[in-house]
Amino acid sequence: RRLAALDPACRIVLCAHSHRSELIRIPDGPVVFNPGSIGCPAYGDDTPPAHVSEQGSPHARYGIVELGEPGRPDRFAAIAVDYDHEAAARQAEQAGQPEWAHALRTGFMSG
Repeated sequence: RRLAALDPACRIVLCAHSHRSELIRIPDGPVVFNPGSIGCPAYGDDTPPAHVSEQGSPHARYGIVELGEPGRPDRFAAIAVDYDHEAAARQAEQAGQPEWAHALRTGFMSG
């Protein structure tokens, strides 16, 4: 419903906050692009509606959008970057947060 409310000239919708890398091409509509999360590959939220978001890997992620010239397609790249997620996981454990440590190591909330 929200996409239907967009200006018809809108060709790209950039998203964040879900922590999941996705590219969705809507027929006769915009492309929806979410590059993922930098440093929080999984989380659970009990706020209604309760949900879990999992990237499935510990990598940090960002996106690049290259706008195409008229008649040429736009280009999208979701980049996964390795970082010292083990150090971040150890900090979470030292703070008494073993579930965050697991999420940082694996990209999943439970094993």
